[in-house]
Amino acid sequence: MISNPDLIFYACIAHKVTILGEFSKEPGLGNLAQQCVEVAPPHHSMFSHTVRKRTYIFSCHDPFVYFAICDAHLDYSEALSFLNQLKSGFEDVSGSGSILVRDNFSPSCLQVQFDSIIRKVMASDSPNSPAASRNLSFGASKGKKMVLTPLLGKNPSEGLKKKRRLSGEVNGDPCKDVTAMEKKVDVCDDANGGGFRDFPLPTQKSGLLHSGDRQKAKQVWRRHVWVVLILDLFVCAVLFGIWLWVCRGFKCIDS
Repeated sequence: MISNPDLIFYACIAHKVTILGEFSKEPGLGNLAQQCVEVAPPHHSMFSHTVRKRTYIFSCHDPFVYFAICDAHLDYSEALSFLNQLKSGFEDVSGSGSILVRDNFSPSCLQVQFDSIIRKVMASDSPNSPAASRNLSFGASKGKKMVLTPLLGKNPSEGLKKKRRLSGEVNGDPCKDVTAMEKKVDVCDDANGGGFRDFPLPTQKSGLLHSGDRQKAKQVWRRHVWVVLILDLFVCAVLFGIWLWVCRGFKCIDS
């Protein structure tokens, strides 16, 4: 459950780069979200980036992408839980799964369904909702504190510190930062009990560095080839000189 739904500014579901439905509290966030979805890192289940006190978080389940923009003060575990609720709601709406196998989606074609999903999620996350009240009363009856299950390891404080360190705030446009600087990508490792591993996200800048490395490698390779050829010529010249000395010129050939 999200402690404060007002910290969610934008949310959407996209099929590859096509936004099927969206929720926005501010004008202009739709265009920004479209740019972010287009540069979403492929082959990763989760990714987040914090800039200007806002967190941009992706939950990727190929070919669908669940994306949200929230306040940086919202805990990462709560933002991820919010995206998981959107995913569950979308899967419930899809029913038998016929929607999941489609490939000819048009923009905003599932806006009506998404509006219904977002209303249910926001209602369930509201502290004054009946579901939230039942959860609080249940926790009180058991005499235990209601806590979140750690999503980033055995120690939730260490996991959240790690997440905040990897998604540290920087100044600038969020989408440009996604494409113009090297960041860390959190990949869920189901085989290791749902832990997270860090992988560098290749960007245009790193691509230029790799190009420069290839040029240096070619120069080193050429230098080595020339060294080998010169050594071969030197050895051949020495052997030819020895042969001339033994045969005293070309007498061996004449005989």
